[in-house]
Amino acid sequence: MFSQGIGWGSNVLIKFSLILLPSQQSAISVKLGKEMESPKRVLVTGGSGFLGGHVVRQLLKDAVTTVAIVSRHPKMPADVADESHVSLQAADLTVPSQIEQVFETFKPHAVIHTASPSYLDTPANLMKANIDGTKALLKAASACADTDVFVFTSSDSAVIPTQEPLSEENAVLYDETNAPNAYAMSKAAAERLVIASNSELLRTAAIRIPATYGEYDTNFVPQLVQSIRRKEHNMQVGNDTKVFEFLYVKKAAEAHILAMKALLDLETRDKAGGEAFFISDGKPQKFFDFSRKFYAAAGHPVALEEVTKIPFFVMQAMASTAEWVYWVLTLGYIKPGMRRTAIDHLDSGCCWSLDKAKRILGYEPVADQDEAIRKTMEWAMKTL
Repeated sequence: MFSQGIGWGSNVLIKFSLILLPSQQSAISVKLGKEMESPKRVLVTGGSGFLGGHVVRQLLKDAVTTVAIVSRHPKMPADVADESHVSLQAADLTVPSQIEQVFETFKPHAVIHTASPSYLDTPANLMKANIDGTKALLKAASACADTDVFVFTSSDSAVIPTQEPLSEENAVLYDETNAPNAYAMSKAAAERLVIASNSELLRTAAIRIPATYGEYDTNFVPQLVQSIRRKEHNMQVGNDTKVFEFLYVKKAAEAHILAMKALLDLETRDKAGGEAFFISDGKPQKFFDFSRKFYAAAGHPVALEEVTKIPFFVMQAMASTAEWVYWVLTLGYIKPGMRRTAIDHLDSGCCWSLDKAKRILGYEPVADQDEAIRKTMEWAMKTL
């Protein structure tokens, strides 16, 4: 709406501004009257988490950048270079007044929104956090005179999968009629909100990431380590025929920062604004083949003849049964470790083209995936 008003001339813009609240009028006049600049203040939602923590660490490589980590229970990420450049802001993304207070206090130049509940969370929590929380952030960012850029972490789960190389131009987001689960629907809906909010006042972009691995992982890598310690790392679900994209977390964080910079740059902001970008290591491969690379890096290689295959339908039945039993015994308050959603995801797969991210953002995949895996497992076996 605002971007249309900008082209009408100063007289019409003045008339248009009369219907806005005073705070909105102030934000528009300041934003239209300033040049884009490198961000000095960056707000990172989920900055205490796995991906968000890596975003914070990389942002702090710039000595003039300060970061606000926003979370209900924020904490300082491990190994932060300069804690004096980080502020912890306790706020619930689903409470607009708390988010508005953070923006009024910190006045961020850019927002990197990585926060999201686990895909295992309840549908109600996923909808509230991913959709309502993103709405609240976008509203606060639009009203803040200092905020020019909004980068959102989207997901492979938001996109209808294919085994053919998929570009952003032919990718299709799930909606409420076809989404396989609440996580997929909520992430797709949130991405739509972010892309639709792009304007000359607030440049937005979405970074679509697949399964992510690396140091400080709290999900994928810990499961692999657990499999090793339980001597279950030779097991495989199904025939492992679908290929997936994977992503080293340091490259995931870098991609978000590249998008932020592209949205600020006069030469690239119109190309990057209102766009989604596929990001990965650029090496699609079968899920269990990829997992066995981690086992080998940890000193526990599995030869193909040593693999024990569990039929896919058996794992689906076991997961469904576990969910039912837990629901009956705990009234849904406790969830089983094995979920039907996770098993079904193994039968989806994804294969992406990175051309758009390379062309507009200057993104390049990890140079040596095997070395990234080695570093990851060196950290994991010592720490987890």
